[in-house]
Amino acid sequence: MMRKGFHYMSAILVAGICFFSCKSVQTVTEIPSDIYTVSSKEYTILDSGAKQLPSEKRIKIEVEESDGILNLKPVSEKFRPLEINMSSIENLKFYRYTFDVDILTIPFKIRPSVKGFPQQLNPNFSAAVYLGRRRDSYRISSKGSKKFKVSGVGYGYGGFIGIGSVTMNPFVTEQQIDYEYDGFVINGGFAGIYDAKKFNLGFAVGADYLLDKNNKNWIYQGKPWFGLLFGINLN
Repeated sequence: MMRKGFHYMSAILVAGICFFSCKSVQTVTEIPSDIYTVSSKEYTILDSGAKQLPSEKRIKIEVEESDGILNLKPVSEKFRPLEINMSSIENLKFYRYTFDVDILTIPFKIRPSVKGFPQQLNPNFSAAVYLGRRRDSYRISSKGSKKFKVSGVGYGYGGFIGIGSVTMNPFVTEQQIDYEYDGFVINGGFAGIYDAKKFNLGFAVGADYLLDKNNKNWIYQGKPWFGLLFGINLN
């Protein structure tokens, strides 16, 4: 009972530290060069030579940043390209959608009650490859000073497949074995990811499939679990 309580407390503590620290790690030092979407109203405010507000609510722009200078090149010819000192930008937000590839580790899995066996919190090893769609948002802001701040955050959703280990014993096989060992599993499922630009944190729903002869007796074979995950962005 004490061991189980310790596992629950550890999971809650890790999740709390990560979520409450997200705000401080959103600050970024570099904006990746790419094509982003921006509010046409915000872009027109930056362009002092613009005579009227365009009909489009959002426009696509190519963004390049170097040494505090922001180069903005609209895809549409209706807008002029701009080169702006970032310290003069009061507020500018833009975003992009990309395909995401991550390596995930799932340190904790919560398994719902099965066949009268109580809900479990399992800290077994699990790693997976994640493929999904993500949105990255960046914001440049300054308050009339020479200093400016760039913050960024990403959100994504997709699927994953990976490997892991599970503890096998008489209790989780309905007394079909009389020994204990670490079983090898393949897992898969869906995940939502929050990227604070220095680490990825998310929530997963998946299932494990034991690959040895005891898979028919394992009470969690193919049963859903919920997990906290951490990731490393590969792109």
